[in-house]
Amino acid sequence: MKRFLALLPALLFASCAPRAPLATQPVSPPRLPGMTASAYVTVGGEQVYYETGGAGTPVVLVHGIGGGNSGFQWRLNTAALAQEHRLFVLDLPGFGRSPAEAKAYTGELYTNAVRDFLADVVGAPTAVVASSLAGAYVIDIAASSPNLVTKLLLVSPTGLERLIAPPNPGFYSALTRTPLGGVISTFLRGEPGVNFFLSEQVYLDRSLVTPDITKVYVDNLASADKEFPVFSFISQLLNANVTESWPKTTGIPSRIVWGSDDVNTPASGAAAFVRLRPDVQVDVLAGRAIPNDESSSEFNEIARDFLR
Repeated sequence: MKRFLALLPALLFASCAPRAPLATQPVSPPRLPGMTASAYVTVGGEQVYYETGGAGTPVVLVHGIGGGNSGFQWRLNTAALAQEHRLFVLDLPGFGRSPAEAKAYTGELYTNAVRDFLADVVGAPTAVVASSLAGAYVIDIAASSPNLVTKLLLVSPTGLERLIAPPNPGFYSALTRTPLGGVISTFLRGEPGVNFFLSEQVYLDRSLVTPDITKVYVDNLASADKEFPVFSFISQLLNANVTESWPKTTGIPSRIVWGSDDVNTPASGAAAFVRLRPDVQVDVLAGRAIPNDESSSEFNEIARDFLR
């Protein structure tokens, strides 16, 4: 939040009972390598898009929170992991191909949606790979519903030192009820804003920010109301504190991968996670917010070894 506010002047300038079976709506085609089917399903009262593929023990991939984010984050990992696992890759409510609504989103909403996805769509204990703030949601799920989660592989997770501040509903109101929100939305959803986000926040190697990558993020933000999850995020409504829940996951094998140059969630934050769970191994890979992409070969090797 503080980092966003510090950047705000530049952004403004630049922009002058048993559950019933779930009904799914098939869509085509899957966008990720190794995925063979896709559908929409309602979980936690929210419609979400997901893709599946591969065979073996189940693994769910949950992307991080940020403007234009989606399951596309895992594009360089799905083919490798699908060789040994049945993969489920979802777009969180309001992100990617999952529709958004003009409303305040919360961490509880996302936690409930992911929990119901694990219980109702996967339908069996599963390993979960989750990035950034989604890692905090999955930690809470693993602590409260350990029967749903067999392993945790977390990518630059938050919830101990980062993204734990209380919600700021006043700022959310300013974003949604004043011209300020329109100005910020125009910047964040346009190509200049997306390029800024990818080059400064997501990728360490700026040469990876190609026109094709930028287009995916711009397209993810193009449909109605896509600004509302982002407004909720920068208003701290999505924050989650896992100080109590993280130690409760001790019985669940866990591993952490961190980007060496993550600007929003620095790798130094790994120490707090290890302090509460000394059994957890941390691997630092070259990259910023998504080392699973920038160091995909190393990440895939770690993930395949850990998830077996």
